[in-house]
Amino acid sequence: MTGIPLGPTSQTSPGTPTGLGCQRCELLDLCGGIFDAFDCLSRCCNKPDECTLACPRSQSFAQVIQDAGGLDAARSWGIGQARNDLPAYVPHIHNGSGRSSSVPSSYVALTTFDVVSPNAETVFSSPDELRQHFRISRDAHVLLLSVGKDNRLEHYWRWSVARGLAKNLATLGVAHITAPNFSFPLDVPRPEHLVNRMRSLKCAEQLSAAGLSVIPHMNAFNQQDWDCWRDFLKDHMHIKVVAQEFQTGLASRTRAKWHIEQLCNIQQFLGRGLHLVAVAGRRHLAILMGLTGVTVVDSVPFMRACNRRLLEKGTGKWVVRLTGRGDPIDDLLCRNVTVYTRAVEKIIATMRLTGPVAPESRPTGADIAGALGNAPPAVSDRQLWLWPPAAGNPHSLATPMDQEAAPVEFRAGL
Repeated sequence: MTGIPLGPTSQTSPGTPTGLGCQRCELLDLCGGIFDAFDCLSRCCNKPDECTLACPRSQSFAQVIQDAGGLDAARSWGIGQARNDLPAYVPHIHNGSGRSSSVPSSYVALTTFDVVSPNAETVFSSPDELRQHFRISRDAHVLLLSVGKDNRLEHYWRWSVARGLAKNLATLGVAHITAPNFSFPLDVPRPEHLVNRMRSLKCAEQLSAAGLSVIPHMNAFNQQDWDCWRDFLKDHMHIKVVAQEFQTGLASRTRAKWHIEQLCNIQQFLGRGLHLVAVAGRRHLAILMGLTGVTVVDSVPFMRACNRRLLEKGTGKWVVRLTGRGDPIDDLLCRNVTVYTRAVEKIIATMRLTGPVAPESRPTGADIAGALGNAPPAVSDRQLWLWPPAAGNPHSLATPMDQEAAPVEFRAGL
């Protein structure tokens, strides 16, 4: 079965050889090698006494690998997943501050580490208590995103078993939870990536054992990593929903395209569809259409409401809506979530008719305006997707809408 021809990494072309130092490494079959240096030890900090990474030169190398359960993920994992009921868009809510009423959404995303933490001041004892704290509807479905900075991830890894964090989460009426996205930094030796993949799967297994529906988070660096995920999904046919985040390294369109096409190749190899939870992935909708299903998750409506910005229904523009001191932002958030959700749903529905397009194309402010019923005249929807927006176009996405902290003067587009 022929898939999309791809290079061994997102930054290399097909046929690029591995580094000379990789070719005799004992870990090459698991690792797949690197392609821009002699070997991955060129990324070593040369501080073996202080290093806590999975580096062969570190004195704690064996301990780190043992703690993660090894390096090879090729085994059967006890990861369960419930029926896929995810909508096209899920708003990510960070807190319940500044509001007096619930978010008008049947599906809401929360950050796992805001809900449960080893040293949290608030420990939720029931689904109602959780929903009251974050000001979400009592009957809202909750998707927990285990995406965070390294310090929060490491804290969770250290204490999750001892403090019974997974069991606590299982009592809170959660629909799905993504596995922790332990990072794949580019400036560390490759065994650190293999360890972090094992830690993510190990956490997923613990969460599943507690009774939660788990969505694996698919971090990858090279072709071998994607081959590992392909074999994982082949051996776990019940897993149909996977997750990736696009707000850090994969914000780059070139890198995102390579990873998305890897998922498309896996989908073709398996002969079954995959549904992707694309965290901050709205900017890449044009190239996500090769997948059977997509759910965009971001906090744009929430953060813009916190910054007193309103998404206009007719124009698709963010405009300033100042409030009085101490006034709640319920109306701003309600309107932002409603209009934004409708726009994303319409864009996805329309893009399904055209299929995936070039990575240079992306949903623009004009696309959003069109989805809201007020497209610029004399320009067809198809043109908006096949040609990138011109410089100076007031509908252009000069600033990605997925960025949570936008400049005050940013008004054009989403």
